[in-house]
Amino acid sequence: LSSPTVKPVLRPARPEDKGAIAAFTAATFAWGDYVTERFDAWLTGTDALTLVAEVNGVAVGLAHGSLLSPTEAWLRGLRIHPDHRRHRLGAALLEHLIGWATERGARVVRLSTEAWNEPALRLFESLGFRPAGSWLAAERVLASGPPQPQGNGGKRVPAAERLTPAPPADAEVAMLGWAAGPLEVAAHGLFAADWSWRRLTLSDLEAAARRRALWQARSGWAVGEMDEKTFQLSWLCSYPEDARLMLRALIDLALRAGADRLEMEVPDVDWLRGALEQAGFELHPLRVCARAL
Repeated sequence: LSSPTVKPVLRPARPEDKGAIAAFTAATFAWGDYVTERFDAWLTGTDALTLVAEVNGVAVGLAHGSLLSPTEAWLRGLRIHPDHRRHRLGAALLEHLIGWATERGARVVRLSTEAWNEPALRLFESLGFRPAGSWLAAERVLASGPPQPQGNGGKRVPAAERLTPAPPADAEVAMLGWAAGPLEVAAHGLFAADWSWRRLTLSDLEAAARRRALWQARSGWAVGEMDEKTFQLSWLCSYPEDARLMLRALIDLALRAGADRLEMEVPDVDWLRGALEQAGFELHPLRVCARAL
């Protein structure tokens, strides 16, 4: 691999960096990359910093940090040009963002990656990050088509339970139902929002209820709402004996909302994984890591 001809310069990203970043991230995944889609919004976001590593006047590395609460920071979008890897640029970008978050009062910084991404996990460990939960990104197509192979292959019937909107006054009941439960323990108290994880608070559930996104049934609670044609779930409270009923109710809810897809990020526990597989969800294991500041 080539070495940078000059020492990399770390600086805030500028609009004119987008072209260079798009060029070296075009093949990050088989489908491309999300960073250029988010780049403009990242530059205008509050309580956030988009950082680039520049070599010879060209951006060859990228990472984004944001404050999710007064004490919690989230890092994402770490990308390094293939010609400049193995020179600790990723570590330098993350350390700079960690310092930025510390100066702004963060007490913990978190990030995530796919469970199979061993190089990223080794990098995070070298910077003092420790495991903070195993998660599943679960997705299911809802449009009509052939039966799901994990199901019984028969005609789908309505769920035995129907999820209904919960009023803000019931948010505390939902919070109590989750506290010390199996998913709260596995989640380490965190929930996922826009592919970032932070601690769930009562105000989060109250806010969801006010926008009619907190749902309740006998088998549990959930926070979910439409994002274009996808019904996106950001929080789930259920139990081993109720998980299958809850998932069927969620599928019905998403269909009633007109969604083509149902997506969620949930803790990776055996009983929920099994229920998701039986319901025909495609699963992608993730690791969330945290570093105390």
